[in-house]
Parts: sequence; structure tokens; C-alpha cells
Amino acid sequence: MKHFFYLHWQDARQALRKMLRQPVGSLLNLLMLAVAMSLPVTLFLTAGSLQHWVGKLTASPQITLFMELSAEPADMAAVQSSLSSHPRVASFRFIARDQALRDLEQRSGLSGISEGLEGNPLPDAFIVTPKPDATPEQLDMLQKELSGLPMVEQSQFDAAWARRLHGLLDIAVKLAWFLGASFGIALVLITHNTIRMQILARQEEIEVAKLIGATDSFIRRPFLYHAFWLGLLSALLCWGLSSLFVNQAAPALNEFSRLYGENISLSSLSAIELAALAGGSILLCLFGARLAADHHLRKVRAH
Repeated sequence: MKHFFYLHWQDARQALRKMLRQPVGSLLNLLMLAVAMSLPVTLFLTAGSLQHWVGKLTASPQITLFMELSAEPADMAAVQSSLSSHPRVASFRFIARDQALRDLEQRSGLSGISEGLEGNPLPDAFIVTPKPDATPEQLDMLQKELSGLPMVEQSQFDAAWARRLHGLLDIAVKLAWFLGASFGIALVLITHNTIRMQILARQEEIEVAKLIGATDSFIRRPFLYHAFWLGLLSALLCWGLSSLFVNQAAPALNEFSRLYGENISLSSLSAIELAALAGGSILLCLFGARLAADHHLRKVRAH
């Protein structure tokens, strides 16, 4: 058993040494594989992080009712009464126009902004929270109903844009999986072609080894270990490229999220995700190498 593991260890070391003896060619192959994998990985990371953020925005959708500037207290009382008795309204709160102006000054950091205005341009508003079991169709219908209340000038569904963005992100995640499958096939084909070229370069050596009784597994093993290193190192390079993307894109996404008082955490691959990426890459490379080796061994047996 110790001899068995020793032989495998020797083949693995020799395969790695052969790659290091051709640094330029090996690096180009690894970069080609890493770039191919990094495209779906970075798309998946970005879409996953944005989905988590948008999910928080759409968790409790709200409808904002802006009253006309000429609305009287009696109009406010009528709207409040309608909201209190509406079966699809879970809760609501009233924001007076003076309070809205103070909140605006506090958020913008421009204290005393009202001193330069002739009057308060902001209207009174009601923030309405629908019941959580409402469907998108019911929410649209509720918005239309509330828009018709007395002296309501405009209604705004705060989560409508987030729902549309969530749908686009769903498409992005599916596209990431599709790209992952496509580049997975490309990974097999690239490895197959790389190992085939190595086999052709050592064709006479393989034929002599078969003549003296070498088994198929003995001949196949060095090429499989070469594919193993291709899969492992390209996955690590892919992780490095995706981490670089995260570091470059995180500040821009944070600036965007601050506009909504949130913070988007764009993280790189976790340890489990990196292990899954490396394992999948190694398996695909081994599969491509096995196809190339078996094809050549069948040709040798046929002769």
C-alpha cells in the first residue's frame, strides 16, 4: 500500500515539475481556464449579494400617499379613517409636512434650508404598510384604490422598482449558471486538447511502454495528475481574479447603496464555495484528460 501511494506521489510531483519547466505555456493555459471560470463566478457573486440586499427592500413593501398642499385637517381625518378600515392595510403612519422638512434637513446635513424658502414645499404624507400576504396584483390594486382617496395627489409604491430589480437579478443568477455550464464544457474541451498534445509528444514512449507490458492505468496516471494540477491551480487563479473584482467593485456598490441608507456587502468566495469550485474544476479537467488518454490507448490497442 505504501508503494502504491508513493507511485502516485511521484507522478503528481513529476506532473507539477513539467508544468513549472514550461512556465509561460502553463501560465497561459491556467489564465485561459481561470478567466473562463471567473466570468460566471463574478456574475454569481454580484447577483447573489444584490439579491440579498433587494430581498431586504422588498420584505415589507410600503405605499406612500402624498397629500395635496391645500389639504385640510378634515381631509387627513377622512384618509386616516379609510386606511384604518381597509382590509388590506396592516398599518400606517402620518408624517406631517413640517416633520418631513426637518427630516430632510437632518438627512442632507443642510440645517436651516427652510429659511431660504418662501414656504414648506413638502406635502403631508401617509406611509402605508400592506398586509404581508398580499400578492403583487393585490398590491397594485391597493395602490390604485388609495390613489383615489380625498385630496391624495400622488401615490408611490416604494418596492415596485425593487421587485423589478429582483426579477432582473433572478435572470442574472440563471445566466451565471448557464455560463458556468458552458464554461464547464469548455474546461473539458481545453483540458482534452492540452492532454492530447502531450500524448502526441510522448507517443513513441507510450507505445514502447505498452510493448513491455505497462498497464493502461500506469500510462494514464501522469496525464491525469497534470489535469489535476490544471484544475486546482486554475480554480485558485479564478478565486484571485474574483477577489480582485470584489475589491474593485465594492466601493462603487457601497456608494450606490448609501443612497438608500443601506450597505451592500459584496464578498468573495467562501471556503465552502472555493472548495466546491476547486473540486468541480478538478473533476472536469480529469474527465477531459481521461477522454483524451482513453482515446489514444484505444488507437494503440487497435494497432
